[in-house]
Parts: sequence; C-alpha cells; structure tokens
Amino acid sequence: MEQLAGLRSLFKFHSGRVIALGRVMLAMTLFLVVMVGRSQSEVMETDPFLVIYAVSALLIAAVTWKNWWLDARLATLTHAIDMAVFTGLAFSSTGTSSPFILFFILPLLSAAVRWSWRETAQTAAVLIALFMLGGFLLSGSQGFELQRFVLRGANLVILTLLLIWFGVHQRFARTFFRVDDSESVFRERENPLARSLAFAMRASRAVNGALIVGPVGEEASDGFAISGDAGRNFTAERSLVRRFREGSPIALLFDIGAGRGLTRPPEGRFSFFAAADVLDLGEARDLDLTQGVIAEIGTGTHHGWLVLWDVPDLSTDFLDFGRELAGTVGALLDRYALHDAIEAGATVRARLSLARDVHDSIVQFLAGAAFRIEAIKRSARAGAGVEHDLDELKRLLVEEQGEIRGFVMALRQHRDLELAEAVAELRALADRLGHQWAVDCRVSAEAGDASIPIRLQLDLQQLLREAVANAVRHGGADRIDVGLSVARGQVELSVADNGSGFACGKIDADAEPWSLKERVERAHGSLRLQSVPGSTNVLISLPLRGAAA
Repeated sequence: MEQLAGLRSLFKFHSGRVIALGRVMLAMTLFLVVMVGRSQSEVMETDPFLVIYAVSALLIAAVTWKNWWLDARLATLTHAIDMAVFTGLAFSSTGTSSPFILFFILPLLSAAVRWSWRETAQTAAVLIALFMLGGFLLSGSQGFELQRFVLRGANLVILTLLLIWFGVHQRFARTFFRVDDSESVFRERENPLARSLAFAMRASRAVNGALIVGPVGEEASDGFAISGDAGRNFTAERSLVRRFREGSPIALLFDIGAGRGLTRPPEGRFSFFAAADVLDLGEARDLDLTQGVIAEIGTGTHHGWLVLWDVPDLSTDFLDFGRELAGTVGALLDRYALHDAIEAGATVRARLSLARDVHDSIVQFLAGAAFRIEAIKRSARAGAGVEHDLDELKRLLVEEQGEIRGFVMALRQHRDLELAEAVAELRALADRLGHQWAVDCRVSAEAGDASIPIRLQLDLQQLLREAVANAVRHGGADRIDVGLSVARGQVELSVADNGSGFACGKIDADAEPWSLKERVERAHGSLRLQSVPGSTNVLISLPLRGAAA
C-alpha cells in the first residue's frame, strides 16, 4: 500500500510527467515494433527517425521531471515535435494504412490535458489537415486504399470531438476541493488565518506558507505565516503581487532565486515573466520566499493571497491546484466571518431577550411592590394596621426571589413541560400577581396531553406578567381571566380584564403594548386586541415548535 501511495504521489498534480512518460513509452514501443518487423522494407525507413525520437523523448523527460520552468518552456516545442512525428510516421511507412496512425492520440491528449479545448481543437485541426493532405498526395499511388483512408479520417474526427468535449469540461474535473471536504478545519475560537493556512499547507504538502488577507480596496493586510511548526502574525503594508491581469483569479509559480515565474489563465497558454516585474521583492524577502505558488483569494469583502513555498515536486499543475485551493481557503474565511456574525447576532438577541425578561419580571414586580407600598402608606395615614400588609409584601418579595432563581434554572434546562405542569406554574404565578396587584386573577385551561418547550413557557409567564400589569395600571382592572389552550401546533393565550377598555373600542397601532408585541414577534407569533368599554381582551398565538419555540 505504501508503494502504491508513493507511485500515486509521484504523478499527482504532474500532467507534464504523465505526458513525458507517455511519450517515452510510445517511442520505445514504436521502436520495438519496427525492430520486430525489420523484414518489412517500407517500415525500415523509419528506424533512424524513431531512434532520434526515442532518445529525444528520454532526454525531455529527464530534464523536465523536476523542473516546472523547463516543462512549461518546452511544452509548445515538444507538442509541435509530436505532431511532426505523427505526420512523418503516418506517411513514411505505408501511407494511409500505416499502423502508426494511432500516434495521433498523443498530441491530442497532451493538448487536452495541458491546455484547454481551444488548443485541443487547434491541434486536431492541424493533424487532420496534415492527414488529409498526405492522403490526397498519395491518392494516385498504387498503395492508396480509399476505404481505409475515409474510415481513419472519420475516426480522427470523432476522437477529436470527444477530446474537445474533454477539454471544455476539464476545468470542472479540476475541482480539487469543496468546502464540505474541509469541515474538520472549521473550529470555533481559533485564528481563522492560521487554521485555513494549515489546511492549505496540508493539502499541498508545503513546508512553508503564508496567508495575507485584507479588506477590499486597502493596501495593508493581516497575515499569518507558518514556517515548519512555528507560526506568526504579521502586517503587510504593500501588496505582494502587482496586479497585472484583470478578470480571472491570478495564480502563478515563482522562483525568487532564478528571478522568474510563469502564470496561465484558467483557459489559455503559459505566460513567462521576470519575478521582479510582478512580485514585490521586499515583501518576498521578508517572508523568505524561495520557490512556490501564489494564488489570489477574493471574497465579497476581502482580498488577499495564498502563498506556498518549498513544495515537494512543484509542477505547472499547481497553477490550477493553487487557484482551486485559494478558492476553498476564501470559502473557509467566509465561513469564519459568517460564524462570527451569527455569534454576534446571537449575543445581541440574548441581550434583548434578557432585557425583556428583566423588564417583564423584575421591573414589573417592583412596580407592583411600589403599588402595594403606596396602598400601605394610605392605610397607615388613615390609622389602619399595616403589619399584615407588610408581612404580605415580605412574602411576595421572598416568592419573587424564588421566581427569579427558578427563571435562571429554567434557562439552563433543555426539556419540555407537560401541559398540566405548565398550567400549574401559570396558576401559581397568577395567584402571586393577584396579591401583588390586588386583583382577582384566575387561569383556566383546556385539558390535553401536549408538551410545551421551556423557553415558550418562560415567554408565557412574562407575557402574563406584562398583561396583568397593563390591565391594572392602564385600565384600572380588578378582575383578570386567563385562558390557555393548545391546538393545531399553536399555543393560544387570552387575557381578558374588566378595565376601562379603549374609547369607542378603537385600537390604533400606537395603543398596542410594545413590550407584549415585541416578545410575540420575536417568537414568530401573533397578537390581537379586542376592546369594548369596560373590557379588554388580549389574544396571543405562539408556535408550539420551531426555532422560535
């Protein structure tokens, strides 16, 4: 298994090696075929030609095996040689019936793998034209076979169409990563630059790497570099790469020591440049760059560069690989930013929820306590005994302390309450509110076996507190009837009082109690007010399940 893995890594992201090795194998095979069929005089003429080609193929494979620069530099030249060899082999032996006609596949596949569909189509057009031209030149000879010529010409056209399709779709086949493949990278409360860079280095087996990302339109960028096992934060005041092409994301290979580099768009040919013309050598020296790949990272709000150097077996395939890897790193950074935004939003919502709970429980209780204290003061001025009232107020304070403690404990729980248990808690709360506000407050409920989430139960309690306080303070009510029911996935709460109600029964938007409305909307529920002189009914509907519950 280890040997198989080593063989796989030898050719992984090395299309140049595959092409070079294929050329060597084909040249040697053709040479052996000629040696075996040495008695065929029409084939004998190809011996010196094949010897030269086989030696050249070996030499090209040797010099480009670990040299991405030479591999890119010689790509066009070797491609032209392969096309010339195809033509020479096809018509130096037996013309249109030559057994070497399958050599057509090597240059065509090389173009499809190395470049794009355009270069594949151009290569095919030239090869087919050469084949047709040779066929017409030989058409008057005695050995010309028209049927075989037409059949092989049709095969070449069909193969060409298939490989052009392959060239068109190869960029989809080059999608090395998806964000889902990097789920293990994403962890909370860790430096997103460090985690994303470590992922990229692991994928490329780079010894050193740097990730430089900043807001769009700003020169200064935050950076994180890893050298060996040591990581460090830094700030880049200038862009590492001078932008020299608009449009598609940039990816380039560089060799600082030799002062050279190359790039290629997703669909196109290699472009060669001097390193000093494209890279900021000062920034490169600060990072101790040697030889590696740089790929552009672009998100909706940030722009930057992924830099990997001291990469084992660096090849021209790392232009596509680096571009894909940079896209994945950008998606990871977006995910970290989204997580931070969600966490910040959750914190804000938690603050608002806590503020509502404090307002609807503690603040309302204190308001009720102040209401009772005023009544006790009036009784004291009238000469009535107040000891019983003070004891009652003390009891309410102790109960409220227990209520707050229970509220905090409930927030820590993740369980549901049976409907009967929830009703019992609401009745106990209604009794306390009745004593607190000096009103008759009663709770009735329809029998059922439903369960209520603890968060929803807390909302019901706070809604009841606020509704009772509003009925007494604004409507002067002395009797409040509360109804609770569960039906069709909704919890229905009604709070009816015998207060003054609204004038002529008209209720405008400004008259709706904002604290009740805000809490109901947060729970994705609905609120309605019904009022006639001498009565107001608050009707609240909340979803029993879902994110709000």
